[in-house]
Amino acid sequence: MIKVDYAQYTLEELMEAQQHISTDSENYPALMAEIRARQEEVDIYEQQQVKASFHSAEMRVKVIGYVQLLAALVMTVGLIIGPFESGWSLISLPFIVLSAAAGYTVISEQVRWYWLSILNQGLQLVSFSFGVLNYKYTGLGGIQIGFTWLTEFKLSFGILLSSTVRVTGHTEALAENAVHIDVLALVFILALLTLRERQQ
Repeated sequence: MIKVDYAQYTLEELMEAQQHISTDSENYPALMAEIRARQEEVDIYEQQQVKASFHSAEMRVKVIGYVQLLAALVMTVGLIIGPFESGWSLISLPFIVLSAAAGYTVISEQVRWYWLSILNQGLQLVSFSFGVLNYKYTGLGGIQIGFTWLTEFKLSFGILLSSTVRVTGHTEALAENAVHIDVLALVFILALLTLRERQQ
């Protein structure tokens, strides 16, 4: 096999070669020798990669914060201009406050308050309907996988684009039994937990 002159490689090319080369390759010792010779550059490169990855994760989590703030705004507008149905309409108030607080603390990078966003997304994770008891909370929407049963068992999948807070316990509620999991809320929770762990 023709030996490779790794001295001609850029640092990025060296790192890529290291990921793909087999340890029993004839070129492996030469590659590792070149990496050791540039160890200081390699350390700086790896630090930059970690910072870039962390910055990217921060930006994704900030998007979650903006989504939560927007959800609070949409729910507030809905409460003001929507139909007032006795005390049930006011049930959205704590959800609006939670969504606004959660969004603000994430955007302002207050790591110790990230649990607000995790709680907010956790409340959106599962929605259900069991006879007269009905619970559903979505911020700006979600991607839901659900199970519905009444006379027969059904699997459902849906993409929601709505802000909904529904907690009912009266006899007019639907008698259909259903449980839905919001996959988007789960993804948001994992992103928040990962970033909080890295920042602590």
